Amino acid sequence: MKLSGKVAIRSLLVACALLSTSVMADVYMKGADIAKLVIGNTIEGKYQACSAGGMDFQEHYTVDGKIRGQERPCAQAGQWQHYQGFWKIENEKFCVNLGSERTGGCFDYVANPDGTVTRLMGGGKSSVVFQIVDGNPDHL
Repeated sequence: MKLSGKVAIRSLLVACALLSTSVMADVYMKGADIAKLVIGNTIEGKYQACSAGGMDFQEHYTVDGKIRGQERPCAQAGQWQHYQGFWKIENEKFCVNLGSERTGGCFDYVANPDGTVTRLMGGGKSSVVFQIVDGNPDHL
């Protein structure tokens, strides 16, 4: 029996969350596990808190290593600004390059019990929490 995208994503997230909480607090998802979750799907979240000039974002990840994204001021209706980038797996981490002024690099990821994923930015920068949406509903 084949699982739907959402069921498969939730199953993998729950398994990773259980592993990270039962083994030790600093167990991160491997890059290949993140790739399984996001490739062919879209992630949605916020950069920073709305009160701190944050941005809503959506990014669609393709099998050929491309990212097509859009962002706009947090919690506001209006025009999205589009951007493109690339993803890869390097040293067992999932890495993103989102272009000019956007933070890129190879990051640690943690599966959260609520089905979201946290990208740990490091270097004193805030983490980004996102949810995974099946497919490419906004045609990025």
